[in-house]
This record gives sequence, C-alpha cells and structure tokens, in this order.
Amino acid sequence: MSSDLATEGASEPLYRIGVAARLSGVPVQTLRVWERRYRVVGPNMSPRGQRLYSSPEIKRLALIKQLVDLGNPIGNIARLSTEALTAMLAAERSHSSPVVDAEPLKEVKVALVGPALSARCLQPAGFGSLFRVVAHCARPEDVERKLSHADADLAMIELATLSAEPMDAIERVKQACGAEEVLVLYRFAPSKLIRQLRAAGHHVARMTSDADELEALCRAALKPRPFAQDDAAGDGEPPPARYTEAQLAAFAGAAAGRVYCECPRHLAELLMSLGSFERYSGECASRSPEDALFHLELQQSTGFARALLENALQRVAQHEGLPLPDDIPEARNAA
Repeated sequence: MSSDLATEGASEPLYRIGVAARLSGVPVQTLRVWERRYRVVGPNMSPRGQRLYSSPEIKRLALIKQLVDLGNPIGNIARLSTEALTAMLAAERSHSSPVVDAEPLKEVKVALVGPALSARCLQPAGFGSLFRVVAHCARPEDVERKLSHADADLAMIELATLSAEPMDAIERVKQACGAEEVLVLYRFAPSKLIRQLRAAGHHVARMTSDADELEALCRAALKPRPFAQDDAAGDGEPPPARYTEAQLAAFAGAAAGRVYCECPRHLAELLMSLGSFERYSGECASRSPEDALFHLELQQSTGFARALLENALQRVAQHEGLPLPDDIPEARNAA
C-alpha cells in the first residue's frame, strides 16, 4: 500500500514532485489534489518540507493515471494496493479490442513572447523537459523579425496587464510563428477581457514561474477538445447572443395571454438561464490548466446550445405570430 512505500530505505532514489509528475504522467496540480483528498501515495518529506517520491510510488501513480484515463473514478481506486491496480489494468486491457497503449508524450515546439518568458530561455532547465523553444522575443515589435517561420505548435504570450484589446497583437504572433494554438499568460486582467480572449479560442491563465506548471498549461492547450459539437450548431466558435435578458423578458411578457401554450415563455426563460451560465462558466475559477480548458469547453458548448434555442425561439415566434425579442419597443428601449 502507499503508506508502506513512504517508509522504504534511504538507499532508494527519491524524486521531487516535478520529476515524479513527468515520470508518472500525472500533472503536478492533479497529484497534489489526489494526495490531499485520496492519499494515493504517502511521499517522504525532505528536511526542507519538499515531497520526495520513490520509484514504487511513481509506478503506483502511473497505474492510477492509466486507470482514471480508462474511465475509473479516482475515489474507487485510490486506496487499492499496487498489486490490485496492476491486475485491474491488465484485466481492462485484455477486454479492450484492440489494445491501444497511451500515446507517448511528444516534444512541444513553443514560441515565446515577453521579457520574463524570454529570460527563462537563457537559464539552465528554464522550461520542462518536453519543451523545445524554437523562437523567442522580449518585445512585441520584434515579433515579425524574430518569430518568422518558427513553425511552432504553440505560441506562449506574456501580457502582464491586459488593459487594452490584445487581439491584433496575438494575431501577429500567430501569423509570424505559424502556431495553431495560443496561450496568454497574465498577471492582472479584467474578467471581461479574459472572457473575450477565451471566446476567441485562446487559452488564458495566470503567469507562473514554475516550469512544471508551464508545461502542464502547454499540454492542456494542445489537447484535442473533447466536446464534439452537433453539425446543426456549426463549427468553430459559437455565435454571440442575439438577444439581451431585457429583450427576452419583454418577449415572454408579450407572449403571455396571446398564445395557448407556454412554449414562448419557457424558451425565453431557458435562454436567459443559458446566457447566465455561459457567462458564469467563462468566469469560473479554475484549479488547474485542465480545469481551465474544461471551463472553456463548457462555455463554448453552452453557447452552441444557446444558438440552437435562439433558432427555436425564432420559429416559435413566426408560428405564433409574435414579434421577435429585438422587435419589441419596450425591449429596444431597455437595451
């Protein structure tokens, strides 16, 4: 069990949390949560209070990670012995057809923009082991000259303060280095601008100096987005909301007493709820890079659902002879 592993002899090599995370495939933030909530391992502590992990503990973490990726809840397997985990993984693989091993981690080609990020390139082990910095520049005005033809997988852009529209600058970076994905790191930013960046398809996170966290942020940004959108919802980003809450409330009021069924009112209320949740998921606090990416996907999926219901409301209005929400005088005045 994990508690026995923590007391093994000092002659065995011990690894710090960043190395343990890379070897096991469990992100640092996830590993800390698993330890705190489920006690998946009982690592040794150095005299300075740093977590130290043995090889058997890292093997155990890797087993748990693979089982979680196969759909097993962490709470159901966290306390199992390493032998039981090994047997469970073997059984699940034997029942899967065909057996597909997890894809190995690949090197990530990154282009960096910003003074702090560029300075890390000059430091030994400035980034995680799976990074390869293909181009960098400290000043935005040097982007075209220094990042041209970098052929990067990801552009990591340092914007210490998001106080103005950064879209043009981000597009210049993407065009220069050829990156498909952009990760914007900030220290201070209004929530409205963060929502706009995420709605534009960019990944946004607070600036960090920890190499393991930077690597995890890059991995999260490059992961395929698991939420498949229905063809009727369209591709890319969801369209902006057609109606304000005031317009929808006016539409619900206008429909009252004019039609037999309650569908117009219910649709208007659903759209108001979806709009609120769409905004909330864009602002919701995230505990890890994976959590931030999940909230972005949740926000976008809600946006597509809202767009589908907006189409439905338009058809209902036409069928019942009702004015559309943005055609109601009271709603126009409120907007």
